[in-house]
Amino acid sequence: MGKKNHRNNQGGKFHHGHKRKFSGCHGKNQSTEETGSSGRSDREMINLREEDVGITEYVGTTPGFTGIIKFKFSDFQVNEIDSDGNVVKLTDLSVPHCSAKSPEISPEKESEILSAETLEILQKIANDERAEDYEFDVNEMTKEQRTQIHEIIRERFGTSIMSTTVTKGDNEKFINCSKKKNSGRDRNRWNWPHEYIYFAVFKTNLDTMRAASNLALNLGVKAGAITYAGTKDKRAMTTQLFCVKKREPSKIVNAARKTQNVTIGNFSCRPQVLKLGQLRGNRFRLVLREITADPDVRQASLNNFQKRGFINYFGLQRFGNSALIPTFLIGEALLKQQWQLACELILKPRPGDLPEMQRVREAWWKDRDAQKALDLAEKQMKAFELDLLRGMIQHGPNNLLSALEVIPRNTRLLYIHSYQSLIWNRIASKRVRLGLSPLPGDLVLKADAEQSPNVDNIELLEGEEEEAIVEEENPEELSKFKNMVHKMTKEDIELEKYSIFDVVLPLPGHDITYPDNESGEWYRELLENDELSSEKLKQKNKTYSLGGSYRKFMAKPANLTWSTVNYSNVHDILLPSDLDELRKKKMPELSGNQTALILDFCLPPSTYATMALREVLKTDTSTAAQIALNPKDSKEQDDESPTNENSVKKTKI
Repeated sequence: MGKKNHRNNQGGKFHHGHKRKFSGCHGKNQSTEETGSSGRSDREMINLREEDVGITEYVGTTPGFTGIIKFKFSDFQVNEIDSDGNVVKLTDLSVPHCSAKSPEISPEKESEILSAETLEILQKIANDERAEDYEFDVNEMTKEQRTQIHEIIRERFGTSIMSTTVTKGDNEKFINCSKKKNSGRDRNRWNWPHEYIYFAVFKTNLDTMRAASNLALNLGVKAGAITYAGTKDKRAMTTQLFCVKKREPSKIVNAARKTQNVTIGNFSCRPQVLKLGQLRGNRFRLVLREITADPDVRQASLNNFQKRGFINYFGLQRFGNSALIPTFLIGEALLKQQWQLACELILKPRPGDLPEMQRVREAWWKDRDAQKALDLAEKQMKAFELDLLRGMIQHGPNNLLSALEVIPRNTRLLYIHSYQSLIWNRIASKRVRLGLSPLPGDLVLKADAEQSPNVDNIELLEGEEEEAIVEEENPEELSKFKNMVHKMTKEDIELEKYSIFDVVLPLPGHDITYPDNESGEWYRELLENDELSSEKLKQKNKTYSLGGSYRKFMAKPANLTWSTVNYSNVHDILLPSDLDELRKKKMPELSGNQTALILDFCLPPSTYATMALREVLKTDTSTAAQIALNPKDSKEQDDESPTNENSVKKTKI
């Protein structure tokens, strides 16, 4: 990666209230060998700056202004927008109960769905322990009608008959009915009309993956059994949908009582599992404190933001915490099949590490003895670095590829996706310099590709969709994924068929179409600088094989509103949360000489609110840059007490 010169941006302050100190700038020529040797405390993080990951440009030319973001958890609130366009909000803490009986269906309706002959056969199955299975064609029926059949069978025959919809041949559907074997498990038979229980999760200062894994642990299911549509910010108050198969709401509530900083409610029962990517976007309600700009300056910046949007960069959280060992360097090593380098980067000591992990890293770095380093880890400690050490012990130093396979697959995917994101950011910055109007050769999605889960949402791929594309690829014809886009022509430009908000830029891969203009050449050059190419991104090991994806170049906030409020105490809560509104908590009357700006807007999936705020404030959002602008130690502590509504014990962060 090329050496960069840091700019001294003038703009907003981002106070994150970290308990650790995060210290200043760094140079690209500084080696991780020098960690701890420059007089800096080993506990001080050296953070990435925006320009390190290709974030350099702005859309508007209006001046920015200062503001503090995320001073309190309640200053950054996110509500998921589900696939039907509904904002997910915690409004109901009641626990629904299902009776043994299914919803009643009238005899007339019943006879329309099931014939007397079929009911007679089913009665014989219920009465005869040795009865053979019975199967009947339901191919012409709707999904609702098939569900009603299962309800009728459950209502009439209870636990005597088990009915299942099966698909055969050319998507032909049948219902198979069999004698249910007697067992103690019948007493706990699932009586809800559908298999999947959905519920809203309100959490504070907790990332989505950790919330799901903690809840799964307390519920006694595997971590992957609880699913969600997308990940949300950690240092925030967020509400989103979770889903689990065949678990009583009362048991889920009991599990939530043991899960800190989580409150659940709004239960529903649905026939399909909730999958990654099944969301329309997110609603953000944000507070910027200590606003100092004149109202005219704020108004001009916000008007520009509303009209012209912002560059849809991947935010800094995409690239890890350490500037010395960003995740994209590990991803690059994996893509180049440099397994030893990848292992060294993962295990290399770095400033800002937790003391227990620092001991492990330093021991391995000194002796390269995986067992000796692992012995220093605390027994209850869980980390993918420890997984890697176990893999090294199991497979030996000459099989580091297999050792890396011990790390969870999603973690390894994050590394290579981070490299993709770096290339995308750099291309986006170069494209801005060509102007914010469509150009011949730019790419736009075809109408039937707009809803593809692979498009514009790399976080949600989790590798599965990418692998499917590789397997389905036919080298003799243009792949479906390459054919998702249209290359704009001069005629398209003249007729103004598309706007800059329709333009997509590829995330590099072997199964992708690149722009047919100068932008397309930039991809080749950047990959070549890293000794890579689109062809080299296809590997036998599919985890490290990148098919590619598309991402909207520009984004625009929807339903944007803003207002200001005056306050005097830095710890005043300025924005009620879902839980506050549910409890009908009375908000304090505010007054004072400090001004806060409250923003309310919606963004599509895989779009970073920090990148939107960056455009408003015209400032580098990195921790390093903000501390450089305001070098005094941040001593504020968020005194909010995130609680578990279902738990008697209150927890303070």
